[in-house]
Amino acid sequence: MRMKMLLVGLVIALFGSALVSSSVMAGSKQRHRWEGVAIGVGAAILGHTIYQTHKAEQQPQVVYVEPERTYRYNYGPRHRHGHWEWQKTWVSPTYETVWNPGHYNRKGHWVSGHWMEVETSDGHWSRERVWVAHHRDPY
Repeated sequence: MRMKMLLVGLVIALFGSALVSSSVMAGSKQRHRWEGVAIGVGAAILGHTIYQTHKAEQQPQVVYVEPERTYRYNYGPRHRHGHWEWQKTWVSPTYETVWNPGHYNRKGHWVSGHWMEVETSDGHWSRERVWVAHHRDPY
């Protein structure tokens, strides 16, 4: 901790002395114009590159969708032979394996830690509509 405080104090002293002291370079104002322009252009290019790499949004993906085919004649919907039925299916319960840490039970005996399965959702019956097709024998 003491070393960090010493380092922070040293950095503050260096930056403070750099801000307080004045530069003593004398010369023409136009002397280093092109160097300044090059530094500015380089900084702009670097900033733009960093901005583009860290931009959160992605460019949208171009997806080609084939146009629907239009037919010359409309014969109407074909009759489907069959019927709808309700079908019951059993959905099994789901479990999650979790770690039970060591603890004392109600009688005061130590129970060491172990893995156990905890039910996350109950099993239940689900109903869904199912199409039952009747195949007509052409003969």
